[in-house]
Amino acid sequence: MNLYTIMIDINKAGEIHDAVADLLRNEQLLAAYAKMKVLVDESADWNLRSEYENMTSTYQRMLEFMAQDMVDPDRGKIYYNLIVKGQILNDRLIRAIHTQVGTSLYYRSMRELLRTPHMTNLYDAIEWVRKSVGRDDDAKVTSELQHQLFNLLWTSDIWSPNDRALVNELLHQIPVNLAALCVSAVTMGFMEMYDPQKCLFLFDAYAHPSNVVNQRAVVGIVMGCLMHDNRMRNCGEIRDCVQSFEENEEFKKELQCAQMQILRSRETEKISKFMNEEFIPEMLKNPILKKDKTGLDSLAVEDAMNPEWEKWMESKDVKSKMNIMNQLYTTGADIHMASFANMKNFPFFREMSNWFLPFDPKHPDIASAVMDEETSSLQIMQQMIEGSEFCDSDSYSLYLFLSNLPQGTRQMMGQHVPTLTDEMREQMKELYARQNERASICKKYTQNVYRFYKLFSRKHEFTDIFEEETNLQYCDTLLPLVSDGDHLREVAMLLFNQKHYEEADMMYQSLEMMTVPSFEISQKRGFCMQQLKRYEEAIEQYENADLLRPDNLWNLTHLAQCCNYAGLSEKAVNYYLQAEAISPDDLNLQLQTGNCLAKLERYEEAFKRFFKVHYLDEKSTTVWRAIAWYSLMAGKTEQAERFYQMIENRYADDISDSDLLNIGHMHWVGRRFAKAISYYKRCLQTVGEESFREMVLGDADSLLRMNVSPMDIPLILDLVK
Repeated sequence: MNLYTIMIDINKAGEIHDAVADLLRNEQLLAAYAKMKVLVDESADWNLRSEYENMTSTYQRMLEFMAQDMVDPDRGKIYYNLIVKGQILNDRLIRAIHTQVGTSLYYRSMRELLRTPHMTNLYDAIEWVRKSVGRDDDAKVTSELQHQLFNLLWTSDIWSPNDRALVNELLHQIPVNLAALCVSAVTMGFMEMYDPQKCLFLFDAYAHPSNVVNQRAVVGIVMGCLMHDNRMRNCGEIRDCVQSFEENEEFKKELQCAQMQILRSRETEKISKFMNEEFIPEMLKNPILKKDKTGLDSLAVEDAMNPEWEKWMESKDVKSKMNIMNQLYTTGADIHMASFANMKNFPFFREMSNWFLPFDPKHPDIASAVMDEETSSLQIMQQMIEGSEFCDSDSYSLYLFLSNLPQGTRQMMGQHVPTLTDEMREQMKELYARQNERASICKKYTQNVYRFYKLFSRKHEFTDIFEEETNLQYCDTLLPLVSDGDHLREVAMLLFNQKHYEEADMMYQSLEMMTVPSFEISQKRGFCMQQLKRYEEAIEQYENADLLRPDNLWNLTHLAQCCNYAGLSEKAVNYYLQAEAISPDDLNLQLQTGNCLAKLERYEEAFKRFFKVHYLDEKSTTVWRAIAWYSLMAGKTEQAERFYQMIENRYADDISDSDLLNIGHMHWVGRRFAKAISYYKRCLQTVGEESFREMVLGDADSLLRMNVSPMDIPLILDLVK
């Protein structure tokens, strides 16, 4: 059989696997078994064939007993157990077929282990690991052990309860870093193929005394349940396990923390774009970084501050970007991804297990960067990295970067690191302690996992959990542990701040059903609907909020805006007038109220507000445009011309296309066709023929109200053209 034929068979097998999965999901067991038989014959695995035959014969006997009217109180339990077993066998069958010729890293790693004498089965491999740990201090031997153990657990077949107990026992017998790597390997194996025992192992691993290990277990539970929630619903053992944690408040809190970190990762791509396109380029404008081309700067007085530095720091752009950065930092956002993404091309990161290694400065691949670690400068650098907010992956990146610098450069960098005082040592000790609290470890590990899915060279071979649904409020398996009101409010607020308004509203709806009517919830639901342009629903929510807390300025103005957008101008005016009574000196509110009154052709009331704004802010071109346009609509042509002239004088050659169009309208209404056409042509040159046509037709109703003949509109369009 040539490779081409094999690849066709694999593709066909994949289609059959997916079809069987659909049939089992829809509870069509006979049809599923018939299709599965093809995979059984293809796999040529006696154990899988035996399991298939036992399963089908059990179902056949169940059908026969039912046909004979025999009562079986366990029939439902057996039936759903057969579905679960069928789903697992279906996965094992496609895995067995792929094991022979699959080209992904998963199957390549599996075949490589089968060629390694002590790695052919889980029991022998774990015995070998037990004997090997601590026997050899050689860093390279330890590194190889880590890779092999990771690959073994990652690619291991479906576990039995004994397998789970064996690995859990090992977890408590090996060093913490290796135990943490084991948890990551099991997590990735569970993500690759649904396995109830691996899921239960992650719950077991939460009992490990090391925070580095138990927090990885928590993140693994969240990831696995998000990936396989639909399969877990029929697993009584997992349901019972989850139920046993319902009274464990600490676990629930940490599960919720992991969920929040995964939800925050949604913004990482946006943050990285901001860093690369805005923040870093702005920081590079710092005058300190400008090169001295003459050599004269060295003659400057040492304590004389350069006024350019202060000017740069006080600039609007720098302050704005620094404020954004501070806000991102305080909300726990991943601000380091952009800086370290380009440092993941070292050979170190070609090995999958290295993406999940807890940071160890003695790792052989980074040892060259710390070979003179006895020097105080590199000791300090090491302590700073270990006590920093960098995740393990980024810490390795930094050391690999340092190790690739010339030794002289590293030494020069070391010379600029200050000597540690006793006070500094205490401060760093406190910082290190804070960075090793459970929440911090959870955050860093989530960032490790995120970097793997986004930056690993073979990432296309993995289902990126961060591209899937990441909200545990939609995960039936874990919902009992994350459904309390306080956490739901926290999730809703995060989604709200991230501008995921549809999801945020769904969370607020759930919260609404758990609590008494709330001004805050109604108001936020209204804002969500407003942002989604569902104005009638927004009005309903804002009105609910108004009933709970009348005369709230923010609520009234947003209620008025939504009424305005929904075409309910009379209603909008009433709300604007209520808001105006609360804050009569708010110029923006005066403008909005005036605009709404003008739409209702209550021009005198509108002009009263517009001229009040004009009097208090003579340079506001926004109010000039409002006065000019509505003067035109009200037939006050001289007033309109005066304000359009002011706009022309202010902007000269930089006048906007909208202003050109409106001035053209003004001349058209005044029957000055030549002037109108000259402004229209300037507008057309700016926006293009199609957009210009749309702009004119969009104003057609207003032009007709200003007594322009309907027949003139196509004529003018042709004249301009």
